[in-house]
Amino acid sequence: MLDLHKYFSNPFNDERISTDELVAFGTDHLARLIANNPAAVFTARITATTTALNGMGGAFTDDKTKLALRKSKKQAKDAFRAALPAAIGKIYGAVQAQFGDAGAQMTECFPQGRSVFTSCTDGALAGELQTLVNGVTDYQTQLGAPVVAAATALLTGWTAVFQTSETSTGSKSTTQLAKNNARLALQLELFKNLLTLALNFPDQPDQLDVYMQQSLLSPHTQSSAAPAPAPATTPKPPAAPGA
Repeated sequence: MLDLHKYFSNPFNDERISTDELVAFGTDHLARLIANNPAAVFTARITATTTALNGMGGAFTDDKTKLALRKSKKQAKDAFRAALPAAIGKIYGAVQAQFGDAGAQMTECFPQGRSVFTSCTDGALAGELQTLVNGVTDYQTQLGAPVVAAATALLTGWTAVFQTSETSTGSKSTTQLAKNNARLALQLELFKNLLTLALNFPDQPDQLDVYMQQSLLSPHTQSSAAPAPAPATTPKPPAAPGA
């Protein structure tokens, strides 16, 4: 029988993983997590992972790590915006089915239609999403809590990946302790993500490749370009005991 203790050990604590490798893995994983977030089940993990990566930016000031983190921010934003039209379409469809295209409720939820979510700037997107959240919340009784939750998750997810202002760290003096703590925090969030994926995709090991490119943790096997994240299947809950 397999030793169950090993599932309690964090594989990202491996000292052979360099900081740059950990950041490269984390940035790629975050983009995949955002692009494959069925039913918004990973929104909390997206927020926590983004925070941990931002923490690395505050602690590590070398150019290489900073470049990787800037790339992470762009990847996360691009992945979110690429996945946004489909997510908005589902909410739009729910409002349309309940109230019709010409209803005042549709105007309140989508005052500029749904194309604005594709055409607006990054800086304006949060406001558009907030308008949507306000609208569907007003009609939660008719639309149902899942529609409100889906809209709220989009706003929360965007807030996590888009930082309108960044604190300059160019002249900040960081200690080794701060660096170690930032790295440990990222390692912990990545481990939590791994466990969350296993919980949502029980007995589906192939789903790991959708969310994590393990080769990025090894300098000798890195590919020059990561494959595009594949669509994830809808997570299914673990089977009931005795089922």
